[in-house]
Amino acid sequence: MTGRGRTRGASGCRGRFFEAALAAFVGFLFTSAFFAAPGPAPLPKDLQAVFRSSMQRLCALYAVPQQRCSEPIHIRVQALPDPLPAAWRGFPTYAAGAAQPPRSRILIILSRCGPYPFGDPEQTLRHELSHVMLYRSLGYEPPRWLDEGLAMRAGDSWSFSDDLYATLAMHSVARGTWPLSRVEQDFGKGESSVRRSYALAKGFVRSLFPNDQSVTAFVLEARRDGSVRTAFVRRFGATPGEAFRRWAVKKPWWGDLLVWLSSPTVLWIAVTALFLLAVAAGIRRRRIKYEQLPD
Repeated sequence: MTGRGRTRGASGCRGRFFEAALAAFVGFLFTSAFFAAPGPAPLPKDLQAVFRSSMQRLCALYAVPQQRCSEPIHIRVQALPDPLPAAWRGFPTYAAGAAQPPRSRILIILSRCGPYPFGDPEQTLRHELSHVMLYRSLGYEPPRWLDEGLAMRAGDSWSFSDDLYATLAMHSVARGTWPLSRVEQDFGKGESSVRRSYALAKGFVRSLFPNDQSVTAFVLEARRDGSVRTAFVRRFGATPGEAFRRWAVKKPWWGDLLVWLSSPTVLWIAVTALFLLAVAAGIRRRRIKYEQLPD
């Protein structure tokens, strides 16, 4: 009895201590949740719809096995780039989105959406989902030019910005001084280099695969061969680097420039510039007349 009483007493003290510790811990969690920096926002409703439709399309486009297609994807959406978790350290300062395909992770920074090549949040989400689903289909990481080119293709259609950035490098590509290996390397450099690489990769992939059926057929071949290069040589009769230069030679660099110069965007810019010049000239004439007036 005495021993039991002593044990029960000790157990009672431990119980009170445990309850106090638990209360303190719950209070700490509440305080931390109240004062901590806000975490990632949940996926907005409009992006939820984009996610569902994109997953359905990309699973079919890349012939993703059904089991892999249904695996979850962790999507982190933040309004601002800070703070970022440790898993995303090294995220480029200009990027609006990124993906870690082997880990099925996606990051989207809403405040950076808009500037080329990312587009709006919907395009950015489709772009990053393409990286994850292509990896799931192939079972290995594809070359960067193919990965980004297909992601750009999945994100949106050809645009004025693509013409602009591709034109800046097309002449050098046609002369052979801007090989596909440089496109790969420039993806890891500064913002301007990255933009040109995106535009070139998108244009090249766009010429290789004119429709969804051609994309699906090639992905299936690359998955079966375990190599994008092997499947590419079999299908196109040349290495990716050789085909890249041939594409640039057949596509006159000045053609994109003419398209760009004749686009409505450039015309509106020219009209606006002429209007501002006319306003400035008018202000200058009035100032001269005012200075010539007698005191």
